[in-house]
Amino acid sequence: MRITNQLMNFNNIYNYQKNSTSLYQSHQAFSSGLKIQHSYEGSAIYVDAARLEYEGNLLKQVETTTLKATEFSKNSDQALNDFVSKLTEFKTKLIQAANDIHDATSRNAIANDLEGIKQNLIDIANTTINGQYLFSGTALDTMPIDTLGNYHGNGETISAVIGTSQTAKYNIDGESLFLGSDNDYNKIITTNVNLINHYNRLENPDDPVKYVELTDDLRDLIGENYRSEEFNKANPPKTDDFSIDKLGNDYNTTFFLQGRKPDGTTFATKITMTPDSSIQSLLDNIGYALGNDRDDKNKVVEVTMNNSGQIEIKDIRNGNQMTELHLFGLTPQKSTEKYNVGGFEINIDPATSANYKVTTTKDANGNTEISATNINNNQTYTISVNAQNQLQVTTNNNTTVIQNVNNPSALNLNDLGNNGIDANDFTQFDPNDADQVRNMSSTNVRDKDGSWVSVSDLSDLATIEENVKNGKVYLTEFIKSSFNDILGVKNDATDYNKLQFEKNDNILTGSVSQVVKGTNEFATDATKIKDVAGAGLQDNEDSNITMQIKSKNGKYYQVKIDFSDPLSASDPKATQLTITETNADGTPIIPQGGPVYQGNIMLGKYNEMTKVTDGVVTQADDISYKQLNDIVAMVAAGNLPDDRVGNQVAKNLSDQNLFPGVTINNANDLKTRLKTNVNDPATEAIIDQAVDQAVAGLNFPLQGDVKQEALGKVKDLIINNTDYATARFEAYNKAVDAANASVNVELNYRGQMQITDKSATVSNIEISIFETFSANKPEFGKEANSTVAGSLFNFNANNMISIDEPSVDIFKDLDDMIQAVRDGSYRGNPDGNNARTTGIQGALKRIDHIQDHVNKLHTQIGSYTNVLESSGTRASMLYVNIESVKTDIVGADLGESMLIYKQYLLQFEAMLQTSAMIGKISLLNYM
Repeated sequence: MRITNQLMNFNNIYNYQKNSTSLYQSHQAFSSGLKIQHSYEGSAIYVDAARLEYEGNLLKQVETTTLKATEFSKNSDQALNDFVSKLTEFKTKLIQAANDIHDATSRNAIANDLEGIKQNLIDIANTTINGQYLFSGTALDTMPIDTLGNYHGNGETISAVIGTSQTAKYNIDGESLFLGSDNDYNKIITTNVNLINHYNRLENPDDPVKYVELTDDLRDLIGENYRSEEFNKANPPKTDDFSIDKLGNDYNTTFFLQGRKPDGTTFATKITMTPDSSIQSLLDNIGYALGNDRDDKNKVVEVTMNNSGQIEIKDIRNGNQMTELHLFGLTPQKSTEKYNVGGFEINIDPATSANYKVTTTKDANGNTEISATNINNNQTYTISVNAQNQLQVTTNNNTTVIQNVNNPSALNLNDLGNNGIDANDFTQFDPNDADQVRNMSSTNVRDKDGSWVSVSDLSDLATIEENVKNGKVYLTEFIKSSFNDILGVKNDATDYNKLQFEKNDNILTGSVSQVVKGTNEFATDATKIKDVAGAGLQDNEDSNITMQIKSKNGKYYQVKIDFSDPLSASDPKATQLTITETNADGTPIIPQGGPVYQGNIMLGKYNEMTKVTDGVVTQADDISYKQLNDIVAMVAAGNLPDDRVGNQVAKNLSDQNLFPGVTINNANDLKTRLKTNVNDPATEAIIDQAVDQAVAGLNFPLQGDVKQEALGKVKDLIINNTDYATARFEAYNKAVDAANASVNVELNYRGQMQITDKSATVSNIEISIFETFSANKPEFGKEANSTVAGSLFNFNANNMISIDEPSVDIFKDLDDMIQAVRDGSYRGNPDGNNARTTGIQGALKRIDHIQDHVNKLHTQIGSYTNVLESSGTRASMLYVNIESVKTDIVGADLGESMLIYKQYLLQFEAMLQTSAMIGKISLLNYM
């Protein structure tokens, strides 16, 4: 090989660069302490180092985060510790108030102390640290509790990152704390009327009041009330008069129960019991009505009686809050059948009462009119007063004015048909004549149609209330509330859910929470009403929701949602919404006009193809509480759908004036009838199309069931036509939007319907929601012992009062407790300021639950703190370990690096020296 200067120069440069690089790298390793400076110098080392660097930074961040989160949770822990302490102080004061030694002054003093403690609890609930509220969920800048005890935060939790894909909670949200639920608690409800041993009071009139006990019988409960006051006044009662033998089976007591079983199904039950039946057997029968097995193998509720004579029911299933119950008892009362017509008291002789159906109505001046119809010849006698307040009897359009009538009088209805009608038919009645009162008294009552029946045959509340008012039955009260009925009159013990919502200034609120079956969660606006209903919405074709609403403008409306349109032929049937203006008492306006709205519950559905919103008719099972609320808002605001065409079509379809007994001869005949007064070409075309489709294949003429089915098909086709439904939806939705501007209707946080009148400080709105019953769906069965399906829904009810339930509402519960102390109500007290209080005894039960509820969350925040502290400690230790491992992987040994550096330095110097020497060599050195 030939060695030239060029080759030597190349080798020198190569060796120089190589040794320079090695020397530089070894110097960098020594000076930086790292094995490599760039990824290309050692990819394996670089990858491991980068991963460890990331994990180290993450752990450092975890350390910082957990430190802040730990401080937040520790502050929450301390606040809850103070909260528990104040609750204990509150309970101590309650126990002090439970003693009977206090007068009104001392009770007020204790109530003021309790009010102060409650304010302290609100202050604790509003604790802030570094400008952040501890108990407002993620709404850290929102004060959770206002002065009225309302919660304004949310139910969200805050979490800290404690590792890759790992988080830990560090707050207790106020929704869980102040409004939460405990699935290990049971619902306990109570009556609020003390059941008195009336027989003992008759036997021992000077003894203190004695409440009934489980071993007592119904005779003890009823006592002298098997007879009316009038009867007992004329015939002073003796204990022997009410012996079991003398009472026999003529004085059986019938108990009427309505409510919801623990499984969410609603029911209406009649239980008829003999006078010698024990109170314990009554409690057993209540349990059976609610779902207990008669052999006690499958018990769902416990029914007991406290020492104040009040019935308590405990739902055995933990976490369940469905159970509710309303009940009262009716006992035949030996009394006269008495009516007041104008200023005349008329007592009907029972000798011939069974031969007549007797009903009453009110005339234009509010005076009672009696109509007595002979069941043998259908002859009707109407007894009333004329404008001069004279008694008169009308029969066969002939009116006879009765002069010089005895007042009070006794009337044998048969006398009206014998030898004319005159004052002799109305004989003198002397309420002090023992024999006459005894002979004029009976134990039967009038049914809805006026028939003379036993008490156990009654099957509707309106008739029951009428007989109670007339003094024909003795009413055993169990529950009394301070609600008003639909006429604005304070309800009595027979009223169940046909009651007005309670009004507070411009807010109306229903008393019954809508609870979802199966989950026991409170319903929201998005909840489907079928998920709460006590049975299938279309299980009975007459099922409905009826509303009696007074709008803010002072007009009265009846709103009825029929879940099964009787005309519809589809499966499932279409629903129907009808809104009618009425008188204040709910009766139709005379002369009666048509409904102001008759149609369907509409919903908008966006059409992806046409990019517009189409109207859709909502099926029964798809109706949501939001849609129900919208209907209430529309009527309460007086903003009803302006839909003349839709109303006319609905009227034509349902108007029997167009079709009674009429044979439809051909399709055009039907089209003409259905297009009457519609006057809208587009709608008329839809009707034509629907008729052609519905009657295709049918043989004319149409009549009877075939005609009815054809009409149903026509209606289904019309209302489901997209163009027709969209036009109806636009009018419907416009009314909803207008109504929501002045009236807001929603389900509140406890699932109660709440109406807010935005246009007034004190609202004029009134509302009651109930179900209208019919022969096909009776309120109660006709048999003495029977069960039928109950109202599908309850929004406001005179039902048993909750002592405790799984859910809490801490500050509202505390308010009720304080009020019970002020009122001196030791148990349920229907005569106090709050008829639905459970008293101080109920408050003690509730405060125990609240304490336990807060303690659970106190323990929970403590566990959060422990997790965060351990996570922080672990992160710190792992960080040290990672730094150590990282040092082992990427870190350079300084001693080794120095030796390598010196070695490379010597090599470099040697290389330079060699290169210099070689550079001096020439041929002259070899010559």
